[in-house]
Amino acid sequence: MVDSVDNLRREIDDLDNNLHDLLMKRADLVQKIGEEKRRNKVQVIQPDREAVMIRRLMDRHHGALPRNAVVRIWRELVGAVSLLQTDVKVIVCASDDQMTEAWDMAKNYFGSVVPMQKMANPMNALSMVKEGEVTFAVLPWPDDQDPKPWWAYMRGESPEKIAHIVASLPYGSGVDSRTRPGFKALVVGCLKFNDSGHDHSFLFLDLDDSISRARIVDRLKTMGMTPLSLLSRKGHPGLERTQHFVEVDRYIANGDMTGQILATLDNPDGTCICLGGYPVIPALES
Repeated sequence: MVDSVDNLRREIDDLDNNLHDLLMKRADLVQKIGEEKRRNKVQVIQPDREAVMIRRLMDRHHGALPRNAVVRIWRELVGAVSLLQTDVKVIVCASDDQMTEAWDMAKNYFGSVVPMQKMANPMNALSMVKEGEVTFAVLPWPDDQDPKPWWAYMRGESPEKIAHIVASLPYGSGVDSRTRPGFKALVVGCLKFNDSGHDHSFLFLDLDDSISRARIVDRLKTMGMTPLSLLSRKGHPGLERTQHFVEVDRYIANGDMTGQILATLDNPDGTCICLGGYPVIPALES
């Protein structure tokens, strides 16, 4: 019995050494990739690529190790190597009663080594992202009752100050997590929102008041999109316009369908911008 356990422990020690060697080799490769990206002016951090990797791992995973543990391990790796590639900083924005949950979700996503700080005001956090003071902001999922929603201020004065939503938290809870109670958040950064193969997108619409929410939902459906959520607020005082924040169940790039969407809504002089979105990750509970 003792000899058998000792042999198994020695086998585990050998595996640990092999794993450590592979992790060090992986970090070296990541550093080289980062250097090549910077040399060729390619976006260093790529949430879409990370999502593809997680889905691939989930597809091949089996055995006793829980799926959510695998994701936590790889998210920790991603956070660590992000620091090797660039100086990542994160700000977590939530109310006092939700900060603990928001902080834990951010740590689960970015890993334990990425510097993070707390803030209560989402507008200030968004401004820090645009000004390059932090790389990402974790912002509360938009609420229809918010009189000054942060999503209405994402557009920047210059291309490098245009923020995009790039991830949804909690990470890896699947589409059904949208309907569960509890804190949810979106990750915002000044980087491109790229197609990962299975994504949801957020549209910013600035339309005439005559365009109803029902029309938006119906017309988007005719274009093959299912609106998953729709928030609205009045535009600037004196202007008969309403701004909308719509989540749809597909990837949309700016210039891809935005003009067609406005034409379908019978409001060609309106504004339609994709504010980013997030990769959909398989549910990890099973």
